[in-house]
Amino acid sequence: MKGNIILYVTLFCLTLGCQSQNGDASALVEKDMQLVNIYKKYNENRHDYGSQKGEARDTILNRFKETLIKTLSSEKAASYPFDSLSKTIKAIASKDKRLRVFSWDELNGGTRHIYNSAFQYDSGDKTYSGILSLNDNSDEGISHYTDVIHFEIEDVDKDLYLVKGYGTHGGGKDFYVYRLLSFKNGEVTDCSDCFDGEDRLVFVKSRGNKVSPKYNKDTKEITYPEMKPSLHEGEETGFEKPTGKILKLKYKEGTFIKLDN
Repeated sequence: MKGNIILYVTLFCLTLGCQSQNGDASALVEKDMQLVNIYKKYNENRHDYGSQKGEARDTILNRFKETLIKTLSSEKAASYPFDSLSKTIKAIASKDKRLRVFSWDELNGGTRHIYNSAFQYDSGDKTYSGILSLNDNSDEGISHYTDVIHFEIEDVDKDLYLVKGYGTHGGGKDFYVYRLLSFKNGEVTDCSDCFDGEDRLVFVKSRGNKVSPKYNKDTKEITYPEMKPSLHEGEETGFEKPTGKILKLKYKEGTFIKLDN
């Protein structure tokens, strides 16, 4: 009799556990679809800055960001794939599965794009999320190159991630940005002076030049072509072209150091 009671109690507890897990999964499925629907509504109203037709684009966009950040930090969200959302916006994950970055387009005015991104970081004890802002301590407006869609993560070192992004502000130019991220005090943060003395690596080019920086995970090296101003009848055109020389940065102890060729 006692054995039967223990068996019944065990089965009851297992049933409750399964129901709880199913409930968590169901809630995340609903949130996944809710985020897709909000972003689609934003796309439908992206040029509506306050008409009488309904919600203005910025109101919808803010709701999307708030819902996304809250959802990413919720229980069980670190292991949830967000399959539907990943087909709507760009989602990437580190090899160790601890860091994910979600990127979306907030402005599409012809060839000009403004991208934004959110992070989700699983510390093991807690899941954190927030807008993946970029540190900007420069005097010359390097923030002009912060509007990128992040599309690649490499696990460079323990809890240290190399993230690659792409952006364009029109005018016949586009650019790539490399960031080296770590997790501190509940935030994902950029390294300091770790790309040959800079906080990030920015590579700007004309869209006609099909060149880009590359990362070799075996050698832990970033390679990219050296660029020089393009001239027409002795005058600079405002664009650059490759010189034929390849520059290299090699990772060592938390920083990327330029190699002599």
